[in-house]
Amino acid sequence: MDPWGATEPMNWWSVVNRCRAIENMSYVVAANQRASLRHNPPYSRLGGSQVVDFDGRMLAEASPGPGERIVVAPIDISALRHERATRRGHHMLSHLRTEAYPVYREHQYPPVSAGVAAPTLSYERNVEFIDQAKRTVPPVPDRQS
Repeated sequence: MDPWGATEPMNWWSVVNRCRAIENMSYVVAANQRASLRHNPPYSRLGGSQVVDFDGRMLAEASPGPGERIVVAPIDISALRHERATRRGHHMLSHLRTEAYPVYREHQYPPVSAGVAAPTLSYERNVEFIDQAKRTVPPVPDRQS
């Protein structure tokens, strides 16, 4: 059983990587996350590092399971540039209308000031940020039948 939903029938890892490649008309090189020895047993991740092309085609994928894998695939920059220049209907970025949303005009993260050190990132700090963000998301209302 796959508790993360990263294998069939869910296979969210491949779905997300292929979708991002299509949406952004770019190659996606997705390395599997490593397991933290402090919080997870060794080799507790499922593997599946991938290279996906700009049309969502899987060019290479590491087999699942313990141990290390190397994934190699050709990246054709000329083909990508050609498609970005000539494609019309399936070019999400060219259809994006950020000017319709004022929030995109503002900086969401303040720039790091000269001489001021950026905050130190850690596993614990990341967990705090995630918990804080979860508290800001409104709950899903119960559906009344």
